[in-house]
Amino acid sequence: MNEITQIQAALRPHLPWHGARLRLLAPFLVALFRIEKVNLDRLASVFANQA
Repeated sequence: MNEITQIQAALRPHLPWHGARLRLLAPFLVALFRIEKVNLDRLASVFANQA
């Protein structure tokens, strides 16, 4: 089982989304983890402003 499949499996019970959305989110998360230069404070502020 590769990392994307593992993330999808972990998210599936918590997110009642269509499979296509999980297939987009999982590789996006892997990309964020791999670049290692994500400013989480800035990212969190964007999500806070959307709520």
